[in-house]
Amino acid sequence: MSDAAALDWLDRLLAADEAHRENLLIELGASDPALRARVERMLAAALSPDQSRVLGRAVVDGLTRLNIDAATSLHEGMVLAGYRLIRELGRGGMAVVWLAERADGVVKRQVALKMPMFILQGDVDIARFARERDALASLSHPNVARLYDAGVMPTGQPFIVLERVDGVPLTLYCDERKLDIVARLRLFFQVLAAVDHAHKHLLVHRDLKPSNILVDAEGQVKLLDFGIAKLLDDSEAATAPLTEQAGGAMTPLYAAPEQLRGGAISTLTDVYSLGVVLHELLAGSLPYRAPKNGRASLVDVLEAQGRGELPRASQSIIEESAAIARGTSVARLRAALAGDLDTIVGKSMRIAPDQRYDSVAHLAEDLRRFLSHRPIAARRPGLLYTMRLALVRHRFAAVVGASGLVLVVAAGIVAWLQHLDSVAHAERTAAVRDFMFDLVNDAEAVEGHEGEEVTGRQMIEGAVIRARRDFGAQPQLQGELLGELGRMYLRLGAADAAVPVLTESVAVLEKHTSTDDPALNKARAFLALSYLQTGGDHDVIRSLAVKAREACANDSVDCAKARAYASHDLSQIAAIAGDDERALAEMRKFVQDTEKAFGPEHEETALALMGLAMIARNAGQLVEAREAVGRAAEMTKGVRLRAENRMEIERSIAVIDLDLGRYAEARDRLTAMILRNTPHGERSLLYRLLATVYIELGDAQQANKFAEAALDLIPPDDPRGFGPYAHQASARAFALSGRPVEALEEIDLVIERLLATGSAPDSFEVQRAQRYRAEFLAQAGRDAEALILLRKLNEAQAAGHASPVERGLVLDALGEAERKAGNGQKSQLAHEAARTELLKQLPVSHPYVIKNEKRMKGEKS
Repeated sequence: MSDAAALDWLDRLLAADEAHRENLLIELGASDPALRARVERMLAAALSPDQSRVLGRAVVDGLTRLNIDAATSLHEGMVLAGYRLIRELGRGGMAVVWLAERADGVVKRQVALKMPMFILQGDVDIARFARERDALASLSHPNVARLYDAGVMPTGQPFIVLERVDGVPLTLYCDERKLDIVARLRLFFQVLAAVDHAHKHLLVHRDLKPSNILVDAEGQVKLLDFGIAKLLDDSEAATAPLTEQAGGAMTPLYAAPEQLRGGAISTLTDVYSLGVVLHELLAGSLPYRAPKNGRASLVDVLEAQGRGELPRASQSIIEESAAIARGTSVARLRAALAGDLDTIVGKSMRIAPDQRYDSVAHLAEDLRRFLSHRPIAARRPGLLYTMRLALVRHRFAAVVGASGLVLVVAAGIVAWLQHLDSVAHAERTAAVRDFMFDLVNDAEAVEGHEGEEVTGRQMIEGAVIRARRDFGAQPQLQGELLGELGRMYLRLGAADAAVPVLTESVAVLEKHTSTDDPALNKARAFLALSYLQTGGDHDVIRSLAVKAREACANDSVDCAKARAYASHDLSQIAAIAGDDERALAEMRKFVQDTEKAFGPEHEETALALMGLAMIARNAGQLVEAREAVGRAAEMTKGVRLRAENRMEIERSIAVIDLDLGRYAEARDRLTAMILRNTPHGERSLLYRLLATVYIELGDAQQANKFAEAALDLIPPDDPRGFGPYAHQASARAFALSGRPVEALEEIDLVIERLLATGSAPDSFEVQRAQRYRAEFLAQAGRDAEALILLRKLNEAQAAGHASPVERGLVLDALGEAERKAGNGQKSQLAHEAARTELLKQLPVSHPYVIKNEKRMKGEKS
């Protein structure tokens, strides 16, 4: 029984009148009773306005058999696959979703447990489900609901455990708040970012609709239900049974034509569905003709698609209530949708996939062009069209240009103001030029050290004196110069000297400029950084950074720089406090504004990406870290960089290789860097990283050698804070050499120093050091102490925001400790939970995952 035959019969029946339809069914039943039964189910779904996915299931009912009884027999308090059910959250045509929590209490978190109402039958079904589970696990994006667990019960019943999202559908959220067109589009960008992220991971969603796009109270979008997604890079695509079972689950009203007719699925399928969602979001209705006061059925969808082009959004049925929900009238809403929005939505919903936008990113770019009144790519940029948009962008100039007498007067005034401005600019330029000349010309050694070479710090000190003395009549320029000189102090590592200069800069600029002045807000961000580096109060630092970012909200390049510097400060504060998620969110803003300020191919953007990679790495988001490193490396090919910046990029690549288990690659890259003429501070860091690589490779002799070399190069004052991490590498090398007592002494010193320098007890660095301590305790035979410490760590991480990899390593160590204590069941549960966490970020080939698998089987790791 082929899908093609079933769809062909469905088309014939939908085209026939009711009487002829019955005759055709009788004819079909005589020749193929099984096919008739299947087609009747499909026909019933097609003629029903219900939004369930029964049609898709009927098309592929050879894949599974419905298991409605299993879903309806669920009740509160039941334990299902290790999860205790709390209450039902909802159900659809193909699945039921329950609020649940882990029954064993190992991980204390409320989740959404989704149970499809079917049973997997045979190896092919189970392989398909495993592939979908792995597809979900590969996604890590703030707008995509995270996968926590997935599996198959002994009965063949699959289950998926997802992040619980407390939100409402996208369309309902917008309507309840009466958001206008612009606000809706800005929210829709989050949807596009999530789908684009999935597409970059070779995943198609296949069931995009408002009920799968939730928005929480803070306006954060979460995309749900990748349960029917399929990897696009399937190497078995030509022959595998997985591809024959086309995965027909879908919602017909949002499905692309190729989905309804069993065609090839691609990222362009999601582009179509996004177009339908966007149509509904903007116009308040779907792009199909429907019965009055009713919803469209599959027949309406097929008829509309059969005409070759869907109606424009501005010409669709728009109810008065929909216009009111968008803060306007029906006429004004139609006018707002006409033109570029019609074109954008229409191109997204083209019947032929190759006529749609090439990607979600291209759709997003055209929407950005629309919002900024620039010509969109979906239409030819005619002269009148381009001029009209230019006039919209420059309304004031257009009004002046349209007035005869006013034009003459205004032109004269503008010319005079420009003259004054040019004179002021020339004077300002000359003053800065003279200042920079004198900065070098007047530089001399301090008294008592005549004849010695002038240091960079001495030059800046002289410049600060000159700025205070010579620019009192130009306070704004004085404030700006002091701000930049304070930044120079920071570049030289002299944060203590930067604090008073930057404090003065902020005070002068606050008095003589507007609150949104870029120089003022950059100075605030630099002052926050100087406080951060000198151990200042975090509340003061946070206040300065937040004020800088919020005050400088315009689209200028300098304001983007101010926001970027402020976001970097906020990320550092969050990282020190152990809030890795917040640190990562702030670092993403840092990259975004850096790219706005410097451009996508600039070295500053590349360095910002490297910073993002390191923060993502500490947060356990290795997929994002790898992507950021890859982008930075790619954009700096052939670009001339400062030696230290090039070294930072190469070092970061080595660190990511280390995290991903590519130890040989990390070793070779670090060794090559050490052989160059690197400064002592950098060499110490490279030695420590190389020691860590040899620890993972199990080479105790080399690990001890490089750990000792790293410690030898750290100066007594340890200005870069490398000491604790070098001692940590030394501790691990001692343990690898069978010297647990010395390892414990070293790791206790590490924890003491981390806490003394401001790291929070629940920070990533401290928790990792505590895990090492537990491992050393176990190695020393102090199993009871190790078990107590690991249980405390587990409880702290369950209540906090530990990274998946660090969480997995703690759980794995806990499993070993529980096994030694004779707690077999607890040991197995901990190892299983560890595997779930590790696989969120690591491939199955990673040494940590392999070690976990051996421990689950009771083998020696």
